[in-house]
Amino acid sequence: MAEEKKTVIYPDLDVLLEKIIEANKAGSPTDEQVFWIDLKPWQIAVKLKEEHQITVSNGLVKRKLKSMGYRYRKQSKQLATGKYANRNAQFNAIFTLILLMSLGCPLLSIDCKKKENIGNLYRSGKCYTTQPIEVLDHDYEHLSQGKVIPHGIYDLQENKGYISIGNSSETADFVLDNLLWWWWEYGIHKYTNAKYLILLCDAGGANSYRHHIFKHRLMKFAAETGLTVMVSHYPPYCSKWNPIEHRLFCHVHKAMEGVIFDKYETVQMLIANTSTKTGLKVFVRLNLKEYQKGIKVNKTDINPNRIIYHETIPELNYSITP
Repeated sequence: MAEEKKTVIYPDLDVLLEKIIEANKAGSPTDEQVFWIDLKPWQIAVKLKEEHQITVSNGLVKRKLKSMGYRYRKQSKQLATGKYANRNAQFNAIFTLILLMSLGCPLLSIDCKKKENIGNLYRSGKCYTTQPIEVLDHDYEHLSQGKVIPHGIYDLQENKGYISIGNSSETADFVLDNLLWWWWEYGIHKYTNAKYLILLCDAGGANSYRHHIFKHRLMKFAAETGLTVMVSHYPPYCSKWNPIEHRLFCHVHKAMEGVIFDKYETVQMLIANTSTKTGLKVFVRLNLKEYQKGIKVNKTDINPNRIIYHETIPELNYSITP
């Protein structure tokens, strides 16, 4: 009733509101259908009062904005920063591989989560506390007491996560050790008859498809476990589609919100407590080994007889035999 009454008293309200919005809106550089305004509802109400002597409530302005197609939204990271010519073809290759091979063999998604710092430093999020949590007013790296490098392995078949917390560097050797830990501690007991392992990973980082060292370390893994490792990299600029991001890391992030990382054992405890209504379980270990960065592996160090490049986009899809 309040909205109808104001409309009757101010018949030109919609026209005046549109003029204010038109003078204060901007458009997306990538989508001509997307616009936003730099005013809050209360600021629009103030302008109507000051410029047109019209008094309306903030609620009325909100309802008018909604009727004009405006919603209160935050930005969404959906636009890729680059393009990859075979993007759709690679997604089809991944789906086909999963459909054909996933039954009876491990299907793993791997990645390294965002790095954190140990120390009395600010972290986003909230948690229940008896008193306010006071932290340092700056987050300079030199104030930290160490790095937290969580490398994750997500088993799509079992809905289980396996995270190694490192403090050195994200390297191919770090990834190799974590895969071996998963296999000898968990995988071999679940997949007793497995001959293959499907590995889904990003295109960059320690598991980059461009670096020979990642393939070289996977050869070590295959030789030690006796598994043929079938690798599919998600196309460049498409890392958010990697299942570990939205099936494991997002839940781990929530479990760690608003808490001070005073020591590595605290991080381990928080991650281990991660769970979901769908039954996600997370196993965690500390891997505080020192890893050397910058190790070079040449193409000649890769045994060509043990790597089979698939016909479909061979740089992103290949198998490594024991």
